[in-house]
This record gives sequence, structure tokens and C-alpha cells, in this order.
Amino acid sequence: MTGVMSILEFVAKTKVIQYELEVVGHAVVARACELICAEAKRVLGTEGYDWPALSPATLAHKMQSGMLLETGELRGSIEWNSSGNEGAVGSNLDKAVWHELGTARIPPRPFLAGAAMAMEEKIHKMAARAVVACIAGRGLHSSEMAELIHFLHTLHHVGHAVGEAVDTVLDGPEDEKRRR
Repeated sequence: MTGVMSILEFVAKTKVIQYELEVVGHAVVARACELICAEAKRVLGTEGYDWPALSPATLAHKMQSGMLLETGELRGSIEWNSSGNEGAVGSNLDKAVWHELGTARIPPRPFLAGAAMAMEEKIHKMAARAVVACIAGRGLHSSEMAELIHFLHTLHHVGHAVGEAVDTVLDGPEDEKRRR
């Protein structure tokens, strides 16, 4: 009898799906943060998402470097991180807040919210493909998951390398000799 499962098979299958969805969910959040971060960096120096035009005086001062891109400091400050099903993309610079939300003198030019909205459809499609693959039984080893799982493995290895580098820098050569 093909297509008919016992209750035990069904429970086992739902446990596998639950595990895979958890792993995939973390990968989707991390990849979504990476995509939004890259888009926010890309949009700086462009006309943005229908942002108000720069004043002639501001344009003259900036020497045509583009909106929100004069020194590259803002672009360089944009970072992302994720942990489990939570992620964040942002900057620790005050000027990021000023440009994102506007001030009395500066109209808002929301590069972070704009990037999130620009990537929304791509992120939804990526998440939907991943969920459907898990539920359909193609799971973590399917072609739909290849990009996400590769990204997750790369992120894992980078995390280990950074951790080792931080330990070496913080401990110093004497502590490293002692650990051996």
C-alpha cells in the first residue's frame, strides 16, 4: 500500500520536518539579513528608493559622490547578525539614524527600511521554497536547500575562524603556548 503511513511513520516524519524547518529557519533568517545588508550598502550613492533630491548646495559640496555616500563611513558601518530565528541589520552611527528617519534639516532617506522592502519578495520566495522542500520530504539535501545550507556552513566556518582569531589576539602568544 503506497501512500499510506502508519502512525509511527507519520510521527517520525513530522519530527524530521520539525528539525529541518528549525535548521532552515535559522539559515533563512541569516541569509535574509545578509541580503538586506548588501542591498543597503548597494543603494548608498544612488538615487535611492524615490528619495528627495539633494539640494544644489549639498550636491556641490559632495562633488557628485551620490546620496548618502561621501566618505564611505556609513556604508562601512552597516552590519548584520543573526541568532536562531532573530536577526538585525543596522549601523552604530548617529548619522545612519539621521538619514533613515530624517531630521529638522534632512529629509528621511530610509536606506535600511528601503533595503528590507526591496528584498522582501526575494526573501519570501526563498523561505517558501525551503519550507515546501522540507514538508514535501526533499528536506535539507534537496536542490532547493543547496544555497541556504552552503551559506549556513560557510557562516559556521567563518564564526569558528573569527572565534579563534579573537582568542589569539586577546590571549596573546604566551597564553597560546600554555594551551598546547
